[in-house]
Amino acid sequence: MRVLQAAGLYLVTLILIITACDEPDSYTSIPQNDLVELSEWSGILARHWVLPSDDTLHALMPDSHEIQSLIILCDSHPEAWAYLYSCITDTISFLEPPLPTCQR
Repeated sequence: MRVLQAAGLYLVTLILIITACDEPDSYTSIPQNDLVELSEWSGILARHWVLPSDDTLHALMPDSHEIQSLIILCDSHPEAWAYLYSCITDTISFLEPPLPTCQR
């Protein structure tokens, strides 16, 4: 009888652990409107960092108030920094590389 109780407890615990874990990269704790804002920020930051300043897609550097609002947004959700980083790397991977003559 004790074996059955232990096995049942083990099974219930296992089910709770499996159902409590989110899928990796699901970012479910971030509200949808914040996901959209972080995605927009990733485009701005990636284009500013990667593209040359004379490129028409180059984004201007955000001012300190805008950066502060991004920091507050990311600090409000545990997964937001990871999501922002993921979006930035995705954006960079879609940008066309500069011509070899433009590389420093």
